[in-house]
Amino acid sequence: MMKKVLLVEDDEDNRDLVVFVFQRSKLDAQLIIAENGQEAIDKVFTEMPSLILMDMQMPVMDGWTAIPIIKQDARTAHIPIIAFTAQAKQEDKARTLQIGCVEHYTKPMDPEELIALVKKYLVTK
Repeated sequence: MMKKVLLVEDDEDNRDLVVFVFQRSKLDAQLIIAENGQEAIDKVFTEMPSLILMDMQMPVMDGWTAIPIIKQDARTAHIPIIAFTAQAKQEDKARTLQIGCVEHYTKPMDPEELIALVKKYLVTK
């Protein structure tokens, strides 16, 4: 069964780049897109992804708000979430890990690094 990866990203260029990287990687995973934290919460419960890449700063609902909601629900608490953000300060990294992220990945992304990180969490499931 193909694994699902939920990408939560409000920036269209970043979304397009991740889609392109996923297609080129030939990763056996379906990429699902949400443009903000509220959409992410809705899609998490309908799609049940194996992994979430979560931007932290978005309109409507940011990742800081969406992640605790996902982590507090028994149906979705097990899903690994990678903070996928431009926020690179040490305190930002500490905060994302504190609210339940398994990794803090700073944009701009390196395609090979991102795919290696995604594979790390898809293989362990």
